[in-house]
Amino acid sequence: MKDFGDNMLFSIVIPVYNVEKYLNECVESILTQLESIENDCEILLIDDGSTDKSARICDDYASRFPRLIKVYHKRNEGLLLTRRYGFRKASGKYIVNCDSDDLIEPNMLRIVRDIIYKYDDPDIIIINYNKYNDVKKTIAFENIFTNEHACLVNKQDLLREFMLGHSVVSVCGKIVKNSCINIDMDYSEFGRLSTGEDTLQSIEFFSNAKTCVYLNEALYDYRCSSGMTAKFDANYYFTFKMIFGAIQKQRDNWRLSNFEELFAIKVLQTAGRAITQSRLKKWDSFLNHKKYLQEICKDDLLNDNMKYIGESMKYLQFDHYILLILLKRRLYSMIIVLLYCKNLLENKNK
Repeated sequence: MKDFGDNMLFSIVIPVYNVEKYLNECVESILTQLESIENDCEILLIDDGSTDKSARICDDYASRFPRLIKVYHKRNEGLLLTRRYGFRKASGKYIVNCDSDDLIEPNMLRIVRDIIYKYDDPDIIIINYNKYNDVKKTIAFENIFTNEHACLVNKQDLLREFMLGHSVVSVCGKIVKNSCINIDMDYSEFGRLSTGEDTLQSIEFFSNAKTCVYLNEALYDYRCSSGMTAKFDANYYFTFKMIFGAIQKQRDNWRLSNFEELFAIKVLQTAGRAITQSRLKKWDSFLNHKKYLQEICKDDLLNDNMKYIGESMKYLQFDHYILLILLKRRLYSMIIVLLYCKNLLENKNK
């Protein structure tokens, strides 16, 4: 851990890879509000070996704002290691994570700064965020821990919420004290994660944090049209299996009384999404789709946690629950038909 003493307040870490279409909008959403915090921040643009004009855009910003914006060019390693690289270069007391195709809301930094002062330097501030499709914004989560504007959050409540759903998973939905990040922690075993980077990073943040504030205001805009929400990842479930191992290592540290049940919910939610997500692929044959489902069905970790599916029902999407029951009974054909029907309904309503 590093000691940051009286250094600047915010380091805004932005991993950059082939986002020439969105990068200007992202950076400008930050620049327009810096006066309200007396420029008490730095912006770190970490170019992960971009092959489009992104690197040039980064350099242009650095030349225009040399005291404010720092640019680092590195070989392509993927989002996880690029973000970690940014953490190592950051000198601010708090890390603000921002993806290069997203935006931050006007006055976000001032509002967060005021919360930091009000609550005496909490380790983590969790904010709400919007889903943004280039046309309209829809709030993803709100009133997670309170209906009020802000509150202190008990760490056990924070960890339970993390295990039960997705409301506090997003890395960009957290402002994290730099001292809570172990910059020497080795993530090389995870390689180029295709998914789950937010979950993995959150494990470290939550494990090291002692105090947390929830700010019940949507201050970040996640551009869902450019993310993974409309894509099929054949390795989705099995990538998360690696991350589940990292969660299991925190069993004694987190001291959650019902850790086994909470862990099972996390596994079942992920398996449910992996099944549902398979409808987004244009399978070349019924048999190949069936093989994909069979691979998930025979997974030992999933089978070990299926015993909690009854207790987990209220924490699962209803369609995920039904699909998991069908998977447990090896009714692969019925699953494929239901997913096909869901596609037909969606296409009809477009």
